Amino acid sequence: MMRHVTPLLIAATLFVVGCASQPRLPDDPQARLAAIQPAINSVPTSGLGPQALESGECGLFLWSQTDVSKFIFFSKALTGKAVFAQDSQPVQLTQSSAGGDIFGQFNTRLEYVANDGRVLNLSLVPGDMLEGGQRIESGLLSLADREGWLTKLPVLGVRACQRE
Repeated sequence: MMRHVTPLLIAATLFVVGCASQPRLPDDPQARLAAIQPAINSVPTSGLGPQALESGECGLFLWSQTDVSKFIFFSKALTGKAVFAQDSQPVQLTQSSAGGDIFGQFNTRLEYVANDGRVLNLSLVPGDMLEGGQRIESGLLSLADREGWLTKLPVLGVRACQRE
C-alpha cells in the first residue's frame, strides 16, 4: 500500500509547487487584463528597420515565425549586443551567456538582459548552409518580464556575413 501512496504524494507535491510558481490571475476581468498587459506588450507589433553589416561582419537576423513580415531580432557577432522589436519600441539587449553548439560566430543557446532587468532567452536550430551564411531552421525566443510572465515567440532567420 505504501508503494502506491508515495508516487501519488510526490506527484501532488510537484503539482502544487508548479502551480505556486506561476503568477496568479485575479478574478475581476479588468484586473486580469491589467495583470497580463506586460505579457501582451512583449509581443512585437512592428518590426525592426534595416540593419547594416560592414565588410567582414556577421549578423543574426530573426523574423517572427507567425508573421514573417516582422523582423524582430538582430545581433551583430562578437559585440555582445542585440536589439529586439517589442511593442512599438526596440529594446536594447546585452548578452549574459551563451551555450549549446557553435555555428558560425553564434551559439545555439543565447541569453540577453534588457536594461530594465527582463531576460530574453534564444534557442536556435541551424539549417542549410547559404552563400555567406546559414539558414535558421527554427528557434524559440522567450522573454521573461518582471512580473513573472513568460512570452514565447517561434522564430526563423539567417546568420549572414558581409563579404570583405
